[in-house]
Amino acid sequence: MKVLLVDDEARHLRGMTSMMKALRPDYEVFVSKNGMEALDLVIAERPEIVISDIRMPMMDGLAFMAKLAELKVRPKVIFLTAYNLFEYAQSALRNGAFDYLLKPVDRGAVDEVLKRIEEQLERDAVQSSGWQDAGLQQMLRGQHAYPDEQFGEGPSFIHEPGLVIISRIEDLLGSQQPMKPEAYIHDLEEALSKIGETQVYPEKSNQGKEAKLVAIVRVNASDVDRDAIRQLLTALARRSTYRQTKLVHGIGTHYSSLQAEGRHSYRAASLAMMNAFYEKWDGIVFADERIEPAMNVAELDIETLFEAARDQQTERGLTLIRQWFDQLSGEGWTDPILIKEQASLLVMKLKSRCYLFVNKETAERMTEAAASDIPHSDSYFAVLALVEARYLELGQSLQSLKRGRGEYIAESCVQLIRERFMEDLMLETIAEQFYFNPSYFSSMFKTHTGKTFSEFLTDTRMKHAKALLADAATPLKIYDVAERCGYRDTKYFSRVFKSHVGVSPEAYRNGILGSGRA
Repeated sequence: MKVLLVDDEARHLRGMTSMMKALRPDYEVFVSKNGMEALDLVIAERPEIVISDIRMPMMDGLAFMAKLAELKVRPKVIFLTAYNLFEYAQSALRNGAFDYLLKPVDRGAVDEVLKRIEEQLERDAVQSSGWQDAGLQQMLRGQHAYPDEQFGEGPSFIHEPGLVIISRIEDLLGSQQPMKPEAYIHDLEEALSKIGETQVYPEKSNQGKEAKLVAIVRVNASDVDRDAIRQLLTALARRSTYRQTKLVHGIGTHYSSLQAEGRHSYRAASLAMMNAFYEKWDGIVFADERIEPAMNVAELDIETLFEAARDQQTERGLTLIRQWFDQLSGEGWTDPILIKEQASLLVMKLKSRCYLFVNKETAERMTEAAASDIPHSDSYFAVLALVEARYLELGQSLQSLKRGRGEYIAESCVQLIRERFMEDLMLETIAEQFYFNPSYFSSMFKTHTGKTFSEFLTDTRMKHAKALLADAATPLKIYDVAERCGYRDTKYFSRVFKSHVGVSPEAYRNGILGSGRA
């Protein structure tokens, strides 16, 4: 399920995001700061739910609802409103909003309205799915078992053996024409009928961009021919009709009775379809071929990867990365979520190790890959390609560094001092981090700044000390000022301050605060 959160105040947006992830950790959460941006995200991502401040910048709630109606996009919209906008919120309800909540938002109220939406979406799915028997759909999901007073005895094949196959058809080109599941149902039934009598039901359609189908194939265990099923589904995917689509299939375990074991086959098919993430299956995954992947894969050594990139051995680093992910994949059975998590973590660890060396653009691309690109990748190849691309870029940055970008190195050191002046910084340690001889590094730094490393560090500390001493709102003891500026010995701090400024810290404070100057 996708949910879009809209608020122009970053603090409120962060709070709502945290709440949503706590209430519904399985939801995919998108955020937006204004109405126009929110509308673009609704069109691009097709969220089922939108939770928005009713007074959005660039487009208010009523205008937003009008645009949705015009575009024939119908997410469930919940507006957040203050007491003095009560009548405005009611107008939004009359124009198609699902509900509104009063600020400050109560966690329980959000949970309650989400439950109502989920129930409504479930009812809508059953009514519009085309299932001849809503009870059959719910039975496969484990919500009840036949016979049942509400659903009766069930379809005629309820006690017969067979397979559950779940298929997903995705529009790869973002065609403006919505997909029509009816054509796919006919083709899938026709293909699978060569295995056994087949009925296909449309379970879910995502605004015409994606369709999910469930096939029930009546077949005895002895007649299940994996090669034949694979050939039939492969031939289906090669038809010209499906040239611009992606088809994946999860084949569940065989059941002796749909009533007794159908839900297990359905669940197995769902899990198998997730593993179509791996290209090795060519979009066709049999659940009963699953092996339990070993989870004792040793961690990839970040320092080794860093040294390979630094020493112009990126191919060696890429080989290590590929080998590690190959082990982690468990021959194509490891949960894709775990692969993505490990890929994102690897990129962020590399960025952390090299933050002193990479430029802002490279660092931003690494962050974007870890936070967005990798989690939204739909294949193992795409994830690995992103990791490799960022690693190659990192190697290029390190090589540029080694070829003599003294200005960049010195500026990186200046930035480091400004951020970490309160620590025990030593020129030798910093030079070692940049792989320079200390005397050469010292000369390069002075050429760039006009000051020695020690002079620049002292200047930075004294500038901060003067700011702290001049702060009348939160006066600090002299030893607190000293410690916050990187000095553990208060007497030594006072001597350095007097030598640098001309007066003692106490005299400087009295002079500044007594004169009323900032």
